[in-house]
Amino acid sequence: MYREKINEFIKVISEIEDSECLDIMEELIESASDYVRRVNVLEIGLMVGRYNKEGSEYREYIEKLDKQRSNAHNALISNVKIINRLCRKNNLPPIYRGNEDERIEVAEFAQKVVEELFNTRRL
Repeated sequence: MYREKINEFIKVISEIEDSECLDIMEELIESASDYVRRVNVLEIGLMVGRYNKEGSEYREYIEKLDKQRSNAHNALISNVKIINRLCRKNNLPPIYRGNEDERIEVAEFAQKVVEELFNTRRL
């Protein structure tokens, strides 16, 4: 589903020779992957950190990981908004159909995109 939308976007944009827009699509996919990775890093930090870090060191470590996750989430949301704006401008269906300001929905979108691209990868 997402692979087809991405391919359609790339096809249309490449015909109008707008390589900057293609770069933005690449940034969207990278930001989705980065966000999912940051969530995983935070989760493992929470599981392991409590056993190998103490008190303020643990809190600072988790705060740092959570800040990185939050920054990745903000970048993802920004890229979703940019891509959807480009889709509207080029009469394409939006890549993301949910509420662009709903953080949990955008997070779930990132996870689905990453999962689909991984599951349909070409080896």
